[in-house]
Amino acid sequence: MNAGTPRGRWLVTRTRRPDAVADLYCFAHAGGSPGEYVRFGDELPELEVHGIQLPGRAARHAEPPVTGMPELVDAVVAVLDPQRPFAFFGHSLGGLVAFEVTRALRRVGRPLPTRLLLSSSPPPPHQRAATTVHTLPDDELLAEVERRWGALPAQVHEDAALRAMVLGTFRADLRIFETYHFEPGPPLQIPLTVFAGEQERETLRVENWREHTEGPFETVHLPGGHFYFRAPDQRHRLLARIRGLLGEEPPGGTVHVRAGAHRVVAVTAPVPPYRAFAVGETDEDLAKALQREREKARHELRQAAGEAVTGGVPTGPGAAPTAPGGAPQRPDGRPPAIAFVFPGQGSQYGRMGLALARDLPLFRAELDRCLDLLHSAAGMDLRPVLQDATGAGLRQTEAAQPALFALEYALARTLIALGVRPAAMIGHSLGEYVAATLAGVMELPDALRFVALRARLMQQAPPGAMLAVPLPEHALAPYLTEGTDLATVNAPDSCVLAGTDEAIARVEERLASAGTPGRRLRVSHAFHSRMMDGCVDRLREAAAGIGLRPPAERFVSGVTGAWITAEQATDPDYWARHLRQTVRFSDAVATLLADAPGVLLETGPGPALTGLVKRRSDLPPGTTALSSLPHPGARTPETAGLLTTLGTLWTAGAPVDWPALGAVPGDRPTIPLAA
Repeated sequence: MNAGTPRGRWLVTRTRRPDAVADLYCFAHAGGSPGEYVRFGDELPELEVHGIQLPGRAARHAEPPVTGMPELVDAVVAVLDPQRPFAFFGHSLGGLVAFEVTRALRRVGRPLPTRLLLSSSPPPPHQRAATTVHTLPDDELLAEVERRWGALPAQVHEDAALRAMVLGTFRADLRIFETYHFEPGPPLQIPLTVFAGEQERETLRVENWREHTEGPFETVHLPGGHFYFRAPDQRHRLLARIRGLLGEEPPGGTVHVRAGAHRVVAVTAPVPPYRAFAVGETDEDLAKALQREREKARHELRQAAGEAVTGGVPTGPGAAPTAPGGAPQRPDGRPPAIAFVFPGQGSQYGRMGLALARDLPLFRAELDRCLDLLHSAAGMDLRPVLQDATGAGLRQTEAAQPALFALEYALARTLIALGVRPAAMIGHSLGEYVAATLAGVMELPDALRFVALRARLMQQAPPGAMLAVPLPEHALAPYLTEGTDLATVNAPDSCVLAGTDEAIARVEERLASAGTPGRRLRVSHAFHSRMMDGCVDRLREAAAGIGLRPPAERFVSGVTGAWITAEQATDPDYWARHLRQTVRFSDAVATLLADAPGVLLETGPGPALTGLVKRRSDLPPGTTALSSLPHPGARTPETAGLLTTLGTLWTAGAPVDWPALGAVPGDRPTIPLAA
């Protein structure tokens, strides 16, 4: 261990590693010793691991304790003098300290850590308890400490001197936490990874750390509580992830990943800087595809530099660089903002998602979770329905909507686990429930029960018909007097009418006579029309029992076409009348486009909404629409289609954790978007 010098008293190092590739500085929890974290070095041979040893704690009890965040941060900054790349790891209170030390280093122009790794730490501004703990009498403080973190060793209760020492440490650290005042500032530009125990999803809201960095961000939940890594298997998983993050391949390298029969090769090259990827099943397939992608990348580099390009492609300073495959690259090199777009009923097909479940363990775990919850909470077994190649069962609303929800939710969670995180979300009818669940408005079991009830009530409603009409909303007023309703506004010149079969037949005849024939949709009911009125009261009652919460992530309302508000999201009537109101998807897309996302990513079975978005005249030049999965009638398998989309996003600068494609649940856990 370090000793003797002022710097040595601050830094505790168990094993010196002169040839380490980086230093890892660890900040302990309230009342904690750095020794627990320094032992991480036993499993991190490439790193030299240091603990921050504070005055008034452990071996430094003779010194006055530091009890305020500003002086603590200043003292740590004064003794830090890394001579190679370094990263910070902070657990609980230590996470806040590591964060503030990083901001202090930025303020004084010092080198910053390559990564910030935070563990079970609430993001600022953190919520304090109503009672100030650090001022409590000893007996009450001891009880509160044991309530929060578990029983202390018996010696603490039996030895008065040891008890006074332990409580002094906790009192000093809790004072730092309880008097900490967050001063807002510019977000950091470094990658930030947040770890937490699975049991703390509800309480810590660690995903809100995302607001404090503009670099890559991820959250990882591992089984267990506050000190999840005290279990050897969880500690191994934590340290394996840290080792992978700090030992990442520098620019210029190749990643090979297999997903079922499909293989991906992702290549980065520092000079010239480009990314290229290939998807295939054989070496020959990969070699040919990779060569095509390299040529595209070189073409885009020449185009971005203003060089002459043959083939009629615009050149010069005004030509925006694009990734191979069509996803735009930001001029500043930052990852593109991605919006998830969730489709509604009509895009389902037989055996949808089953190829993905076979090839991608992450997706399989999420889909199984949804199907198991539907079975236990709603009494619905969808596995036989999904396994039917004809898709006959999915033509029934009662099965189609829960199945779509399960697939879309599982697909979104898989994308997030791979590093593709949405900056915003939007859903078409049923798809809005997926967005709301990911945003934390509903818990997954509640959402599945509600969607299953909604689908059952819609199935039981009187039969009806729906007609797609290639006209803008204002031109449809004369046809709404025929007993029909405006069900959806899908695009500026594309709407859907709904009503009884007789009413739709009359409108269909009038439109044909006027030279604008409509197209019947293959549905058995008139969704989003007056024929759904009988479902509203039951749904309102069910929504009132859910415990709706304000959204923790941004999504657009399909009812208003504007960003969802906390009042709407927590109003049972909003979700009850959702199936009755017009779906204002076109307005919702316009709202989303005003936010200037780089990519609108359809997160569901096929490209139905992608086509609608691509045809919009107001689609900005720097925005593109992609689908996660191929059209069910295409020759491209599901897995190959998703891998190609991931490659397209990656070449545009999006972070994609390629090795996680082959991870098994529990080894590389799924990363949640919201609690």
